Amino acid sequence: MKRLFFLVLLVPLLALAREQDEVTLLKWAGPPGSKPDTYEEWLAQHPYTRFSYCLDRVEYGGHRAGAVAILTQQSIAQSLASQLNQLINNLRLEGHTVYSYQISGGTPETLRVFLANLYRNNAIEGALLIGNLPVAWFEIANDFNQYGYVQFPIDLFYMDLDGTWLDTMTTGNGRYDGHEGDVDPEIYVGRLLPTGIGNDTLLLKDYFRRDNAYRFDTLELQHKALNFVDDDWIPWAPQWASDISLLYPDTANYWHAETTRASIYRPKLNTPRAWVAVFAHSSPSLHQFYYNNHSSTDYYYSTEYTSQNPPANFYNHFACSFERYTTSGYGGGRATFTQSYGLGSIGSTKTGSMLEFYYFYEPLSRQKNLGEAFKDWFTYITENGVDFMEMCWHYGMTLIADPYLKPTGHIVSVAESPVHPTEHRLFRISNTVTRDRVVIELHPEHGRPLEITAFDRQGRKVRTIFSQDNRTRATKVGWDFTDGFGNALPQGVYLLRIRDGSEIHTRKVVKL
Repeated sequence: MKRLFFLVLLVPLLALAREQDEVTLLKWAGPPGSKPDTYEEWLAQHPYTRFSYCLDRVEYGGHRAGAVAILTQQSIAQSLASQLNQLINNLRLEGHTVYSYQISGGTPETLRVFLANLYRNNAIEGALLIGNLPVAWFEIANDFNQYGYVQFPIDLFYMDLDGTWLDTMTTGNGRYDGHEGDVDPEIYVGRLLPTGIGNDTLLLKDYFRRDNAYRFDTLELQHKALNFVDDDWIPWAPQWASDISLLYPDTANYWHAETTRASIYRPKLNTPRAWVAVFAHSSPSLHQFYYNNHSSTDYYYSTEYTSQNPPANFYNHFACSFERYTTSGYGGGRATFTQSYGLGSIGSTKTGSMLEFYYFYEPLSRQKNLGEAFKDWFTYITENGVDFMEMCWHYGMTLIADPYLKPTGHIVSVAESPVHPTEHRLFRISNTVTRDRVVIELHPEHGRPLEITAFDRQGRKVRTIFSQDNRTRATKVGWDFTDGFGNALPQGVYLLRIRDGSEIHTRKVVKL
């Protein structure tokens, strides 16, 4: 059992020798007069209605990966049916059992109970929330003991399913202010909500097109990272660079006081890199960068992620409120819902962000997905309960992404099998790298059935090339990289599964 934590408001806590007590605080850097949106404003536009759900489908993926859930806003689910079917099939091929639901209405509490039941009854390890689903809110009376009252969306509410969430500051106002009991997360959660960025359905369709392309290896960018740290965090930049390099050893680092500014960040984003980590005072609408001995500032605006369309797949925004998905046109959403490359971003919905980066990047380096790494990081943060400063720093952390994506790429679902000593007596592939045709030479085996099937990189069957129940003579089989309907297949890697009696051999072939 975690140690008890109850938020004692307005009482400064003694500083501990931990990173959250030492690192320079982020601060709101919006346009003059701007301020964060509120729970009341969000609720006025998204009033609670009666909760309902329907099971869309269940797909069983074996035992190679855990069970996961996809929860989609009912009013847009039909428009996304093709994209959701594709995502579910991809997850099934990756070994997940997938529970897909359409959700309508409800409160944060009803949605949390629904997730808790899926966790208890179906052992889900994570959930993807698509569209306008209920948003939980949290409030703190004096943020960081110096910023005054704050309120913010909190997706940790859906990750910790057995802790106790308290509403004590103004009882019944719809915002939580305390958290006690077993506070570590049971599941991970990713959210896709393009608030105020454009047509939600079209943006989500385009997102899932990129999501699928990434799993096909056609959108995955070079395994390089950009680490861009503005002036106030230069003392910690070398350690954070080391943490990022666990995932991408090839990391370009910038933290000189006069060169980390918007006019430099902008062209640096034009170099294709899989990952971008930016550290800057921000608001949902912009990043602010200091230069000229900390006396001048320039800005990279959230809208520029849309117009510039940077060649980057993933972002870690150490940037005040940049992931505040209740704000129209929020920056984390604009970085994710770009036209060509964006797949996800992680950051905070409040003044605060991720620290202890090692516990996020190290799991990613071991082929864990974004959601698993996010949960591992939060588990480290909450393992001994949470103190006031940890709550201020981290309770707004949110993943705007398909949480089942892996920044290191996805493993081929049908793996090439080891060479068996007797294989040369069964068959020989005469040209494994070719432009238009591959030839398999089969040796005679009396009374043994044979089947040759072609799969793509994701393990999807594209064609049965040869099938014979009782083979008694040598045979040459040619395949011209077409599917079962005679359509030419694109360039890339394919796998041939040769089932010879009870033996199965899988070999890779490449179409140039």
